[in-house]
Amino acid sequence: MQDVPSESGSPGERGDAAVDAARTGGPSTLLQRSDPHATPTLWGAVFPAASWRKVLGTRTVTLTVEGGPASLLAARGGRLRRLGPVSGGRRELTAEELTEEWLWIEGDVRSVTWTLAEATELPSLCVVIPTFGRESDALAQARRFLEMEVVTSVVVVDQGGTLQHHRAFARLLAAHDALRLVDQPNLGGSGGYARGMLEASRDPSDAVLFSDDDAVLSEESLRRMLTYQALAPRPTILGTPLFSATQPTQLTALTEAVSAFAFQWRSADRVHHAIDLAGTSPEEWTFFSPGDEANYTGWWGTLLPPGTAADLGLPAPLFLKWDDAEYGLRATRRGYGHAVLPGTSVHHPPWTSYRTQMTWTGRVLHRNRLAIAAAYGAGRGVLASSLLHQAKHILSGHLLTAELWEDGIDAVRTGPEGWLGDDLLHARDDGARVVDSWHRHHDLTAGQHPTHGSPLPLPAALWHSFRRMLRPDGPPRVVLAVPADEMHWRTTLGGDAVLVTDDAGEVQSAFEVSGSEMRHALARSLRSHLDLARRWPGLRDRYREELPRHTTAASWTALIAAADADDPQTRT
Repeated sequence: MQDVPSESGSPGERGDAAVDAARTGGPSTLLQRSDPHATPTLWGAVFPAASWRKVLGTRTVTLTVEGGPASLLAARGGRLRRLGPVSGGRRELTAEELTEEWLWIEGDVRSVTWTLAEATELPSLCVVIPTFGRESDALAQARRFLEMEVVTSVVVVDQGGTLQHHRAFARLLAAHDALRLVDQPNLGGSGGYARGMLEASRDPSDAVLFSDDDAVLSEESLRRMLTYQALAPRPTILGTPLFSATQPTQLTALTEAVSAFAFQWRSADRVHHAIDLAGTSPEEWTFFSPGDEANYTGWWGTLLPPGTAADLGLPAPLFLKWDDAEYGLRATRRGYGHAVLPGTSVHHPPWTSYRTQMTWTGRVLHRNRLAIAAAYGAGRGVLASSLLHQAKHILSGHLLTAELWEDGIDAVRTGPEGWLGDDLLHARDDGARVVDSWHRHHDLTAGQHPTHGSPLPLPAALWHSFRRMLRPDGPPRVVLAVPADEMHWRTTLGGDAVLVTDDAGEVQSAFEVSGSEMRHALARSLRSHLDLARRWPGLRDRYREELPRHTTAASWTALIAAADADDPQTRT
């Protein structure tokens, strides 16, 4: 266990904590300090008092400032308050001041710390990093975490079999006893994290951080998360606010939850789209409310408290998508809390609708959503939501997405016995076959040029879409060029053909939308959803009974062993 006052950092930072402890006349816990790596800077500097208050209760917080002069500012409900100067570089925050949503310092200061006048110990920490074919990302990520003093060990689960032959990674492995490399076949994110949890369970006192190989998290963010978790009155899973790696000041997700009716993940706060925080200040951050409640956290950066695997088991074998949401729902049922601490951050390359819904992942995503909805007893609202979205896909020309979803629905209808835990080695290929077949029959030849801007006006787009679906097929008249980052039902609605472009404006994919294919897709979707609705009560029972059998350590150990035996590139 690590004593917080002697926390990691430069000698000067450790001295700051010791001086603060001496000033308070006893031990103290460092809650937060200036983060030189935070982007945007003010996001990392602000003290989210409303969030910390959930674990601090009525305990007192001390603010210490080096440099100055400095003034304390506060914001709540979009209103700015000036609370006065920080005299002598130190201020005890009153109970009323701690009811604010945000507290921060204005002035030319060198450092700011926020401390609690009692000692708290942090657990040892194991970081789990699954990777597949991204040697440079995995190397950089492992190196970053090994340099953090709050990290005890790092487990890299290589599912591509390339790191053991990577010279720079081999040197890193030889130089650090705290680094472990584990090779296994590609079992997706759920398989990578499950193997990492098995490895981390060697020391059950470890907290476990799940991190993507291309997600950048600062040590200060991680230390705050560990401290918050250690102070929480019940086991609490910590998530991380998600920022774009390509636009570092852009907040893309904060608090998320799975809705009960539609059984779809959604924002649990007011971050309904990306928000650029550049040039803003906390009184403008009304997207956050202390009452926002998460019931899962995204595994781009999730911290599990010690003993979680022994208590909750391992991830569901879903390959990718919905494994994090299912684990969060499982934890919620067992009384765990979930929190996403503002001021922390992880920067991750952004996902696009095209990459998520119009590649092989679209099949897995929808299959897993429906399967987990069945396992958790969701009503037919999830089926209504699925059918509504399929109608939008079809009207907007996203026929590949509709095809991928239907293939996923077919898998769900067969029941869990037909695929759950048995398809990890070929889940990617199953989806890729659907994509390749669709493109062979629908891709346009080179030479098409856009005829209209995107999107069309809504009335005209709807009219043209319905008209095309009802009339005989003909050559495309409305050709839309849509950047991959902007692929959405609204941007393609009304197009007879769509040109998907990259950041440079070059065409990545071009496909035709024919009325006959739209009619076929709609008829298929109506049939599948009616059949799914008829079978739904029985499917709920089957998935509810089957899912827990696949989340045990014994089940995953057997699954990994079988995958090793089946994989022609099995490594020892």
